[in-house]
Amino acid sequence: MSPVSRFLALALLALVGCERGPAPGHALVDFRHAREPGGTPVAAWKDDRVTAEELKQRLEEMSPALRERYQTLERKREYVEGLARFELLVREALARGLQDDPEVVASTKRALVSRLMRSQLDEASPPVSDAEVAAYYESHGEDYVRPEQVRLSHLFLAAPRTDTARGEAARAKAEKLLAQARALPPKDFAAFGRLARAHSEEPRTQPLDGDLRYRSLEALAQDFGPEVAEAARSLVASGPGTLSGVVRTDAGLHVLQLTGYQAALNLKLEDVRERISNRLSQDKRTRAWTELLAGLEGRSGLTVDTAALSRVHVDMSTPMRPPSGPPPGSIPAPLTSAPVEQP
Repeated sequence: MSPVSRFLALALLALVGCERGPAPGHALVDFRHAREPGGTPVAAWKDDRVTAEELKQRLEEMSPALRERYQTLERKREYVEGLARFELLVREALARGLQDDPEVVASTKRALVSRLMRSQLDEASPPVSDAEVAAYYESHGEDYVRPEQVRLSHLFLAAPRTDTARGEAARAKAEKLLAQARALPPKDFAAFGRLARAHSEEPRTQPLDGDLRYRSLEALAQDFGPEVAEAARSLVASGPGTLSGVVRTDAGLHVLQLTGYQAALNLKLEDVRERISNRLSQDKRTRAWTELLAGLEGRSGLTVDTAALSRVHVDMSTPMRPPSGPPPGSIPAPLTSAPVEQP
């Protein structure tokens, strides 16, 4: 949005205010360029001016390279005239009633909400203490200190080691299923999952397409046997998608596919202090925004008539009309769902 559009949009506040009026002690917006008394005018027009003090400050806010352009009187005059002409255009827009233009109104609302968000989330954000950071680190230790973990999918055929006859039949079936698995694209995890769902005899993981989730090698050995853990260790070197051979355990036969790997973590508190602080700060900002919205909704008596809403037909056959309000993508995300920062 251009500066001209922003100024025109904000003119709405000066002329129409809001339904409940300005807050106590607050006047409607003053759109004069120079709103403070004093200063030495370098350009003036009816009831307004640009001062030498303002010009000096504006120039000092520029980079030295850009400031170099305004060493001559001619260049300074061009700059000051540009400021004045902009203000004259604002006045003309107000005189023509453009503050009531739907685009201006929508832009004003977006500018107001954006400023409110900065005030609520940035300026009013409480600090995060060292104690809060330490407590979060302790309660989420597994996020920062953990052994290496692998994620496997497996196809299991029950065949206790002591049942020789059953073991031979299961071995033949397992070799056949392994051949089918090897015929699949290496990283088509869904295809291997369908094979596991159709043939696996492990009741906990068969409904999950054989997915074992992330586990440490120690947990794999404990839950499924040391042979599975050793096979998983060898698969890591070849990367996700790699298949094992038929792995024999006391309980039966496994065909394994590596689907993910997470290296071991050993992050000290000082290693992640800033990250945790940022996350906690974001959590506080989210709560502050949620509380603000809840308060506004409660005080305004906001209700949603779901019956009436359900009767609003969304016609997919009509062409797109010119917008009568802000486009969906222009509504800040925290108005509908608070932003979440990942650790």
